[in-house]
Amino acid sequence: MQEVISWLQYLALERGYSQHTVDAYRNDVDNYLEFFKEYNSAEASVDDLMAADLRLIRSWLASRRTKEYSASSSARALSSVKSFYKFLHYSTGKTSKAIFSARGPKKPKPLPRALSIEDAFSSIDHIKDFAKNDWLSLRDKALLLLIYASGMRISEALSMTKAHLCDDYIKIIGKGGKERLIPWIPEAKKLIYRYLELVPYDVTEGQIFVSERGRPLLRSTFAKQLLIMRRSLGLPEHLTPHAFRHSFATHLLGNGADLRVIQELLGHRSLSTTQRYTKVDLGRLNDVYSKCFPQV
Repeated sequence: MQEVISWLQYLALERGYSQHTVDAYRNDVDNYLEFFKEYNSAEASVDDLMAADLRLIRSWLASRRTKEYSASSSARALSSVKSFYKFLHYSTGKTSKAIFSARGPKKPKPLPRALSIEDAFSSIDHIKDFAKNDWLSLRDKALLLLIYASGMRISEALSMTKAHLCDDYIKIIGKGGKERLIPWIPEAKKLIYRYLELVPYDVTEGQIFVSERGRPLLRSTFAKQLLIMRRSLGLPEHLTPHAFRHSFATHLLGNGADLRVIQELLGHRSLSTTQRYTKVDLGRLNDVYSKCFPQV
């Protein structure tokens, strides 16, 4: 179909897409046109394409599902087809309401990837080894232990000021301005106050975690420190600041903590969000199963 060739040339020459991307778009649209031909028992013209209804588009997506295309792959294919239709509209003035009202399959949310307890503690022990001086070493270790011991988001930890540090708990302002209280873990409290004694900048009013030059510490800067550490020590590639929040919840669950308590500590509005961790903790479920149904 000449219109497909013109569209692919437009993507490559005017939009500057790589050859890999252009090939992916071509495959998606070819797949759609092949289905269209089978569905209507005829080659598709521009007018035929514009006359396609939602039933045809849904049938195409359903056929991909039966051929075991992933939801992500089909969502991308629909996006490619919509791009082709937009090109046809600009080049011919014709349009199709059906294609732009079609919704792709929902992409499954990936399960949280927690660290092993050994990797979590190894990271906390060794993160200090990759800083330039003593106060930066304390900053990194205190911050990492705080995230793992409290389950707070990295953004929440980095936004903390001295006003958030109370005697028995930490006051967190989470998403939507929602406030929650996190009990102090003694070791985390000890490290943070030691860091505050050594930090060479005035953090009385602003954020307590600062960069080497005294500016508010960025999550990308801390993530880079974790990257250097994990690759130096051969730790898992999913070892990121967010992985420690997941690990906090998973390890608590594995040790018998109540799901409602974990929900409160994480600041989840819905219990269904917290329940995702029950799918992660397969080790604990296997242990319970083995105790209840011993091998004979």
